[in-house]
Parts: sequence; C-alpha cells; structure tokens
Amino acid sequence: PRALIQAHLGQTTEAREALQGLVAEPRFEDESLYTFMLVQLLETAILLRDRELCTVLAQRLAPVAHLSSTLGAFTCPARHLGGAAALLGEPEKARDYYRQALEEAGKIRFRPEIALTRLQLCELLLEHYPDERAEALEHLDFAIGEFRDMKMQPSLERALSRREILKA
Repeated sequence: PRALIQAHLGQTTEAREALQGLVAEPRFEDESLYTFMLVQLLETAILLRDRELCTVLAQRLAPVAHLSSTLGAFTCPARHLGGAAALLGEPEKARDYYRQALEEAGKIRFRPEIALTRLQLCELLLEHYPDERAEALEHLDFAIGEFRDMKMQPSLERALSRREILKA
C-alpha cells in the first residue's frame, strides 16, 4: 500500500520505485496473490500511468471483475478495470466495466464506490462520448452530492474542479 499512498500524494518517483520493487518480488507471479493486492497494484499503476503493468494486472483481475468488495481494500475490481481500460484507450471496455461496478456496488449499497465510479464514468463520457454530455453531468452532480455527504474531500475537490472546467 505504500506505493499506492505515494502515488495518491503525487510522489511519483517514490511510488514508481516502490511499485517496481513489489512487481519484482517472486510472489507477484504467484497465481494465488490476493485480489485486494492486485487491485491496489492496478490502482497504483493507473495513477502512475504505467500502461504495461495495467495490461498485465487487468488480465489477472478480469476474472474477478464481478466482485463487490475484497478483503483488505473495500472496492470493486470492475471500477479499477474500467480505469485501466480507459488508460489503455479502450473506452467501450471501460464503460462496460464501470457499468458492472455500478451494478455490483449497488447490490450492497456501497456509496463511496458508487460515487467514485460515477465520477470516473463521467470523465470517460466527457472525453470519449461528447454526445452524452447530459448523462455525464448527471453522474458528476450525483458524485458531488455523495462526496459532500460522505466528507470525501479529495474526491469532492476532483469532482468540483471537473465541474468548474465544464462551466468555462
């Protein structure tokens, strides 16, 4: 998780070094590596825009995209797979994964994951589907309200900055 935290803090050099160290470990090749560890590695790779590692990790995580949450890191692998697909230039695949994440998170009323997924879906729609701007804005407004209610400040700031850009 150190690499992930560093990536979120913008310490990209340190995060990249930590991530490379993790991937170089023999246990990385172990097929029984915990899903939550793979999800954290994928999230880190996405933040660092490491397309090669995203490809490898996405292939390993695709079979568990249907999970609602995982031990150790409460999240939906499908949301992260959507982020990887978006980074890899596969918007339709990303959209499908985001829809799957919304469905799975919705089953257990997982508010933070739903809000994060809707923000990412909004960003995808705005970038790749300009004709669907109205839907994108619905997702954005929903996410903003949820982030406010749940006091998810960094995510709220990201969503509000997206909203500000769209008003310009």
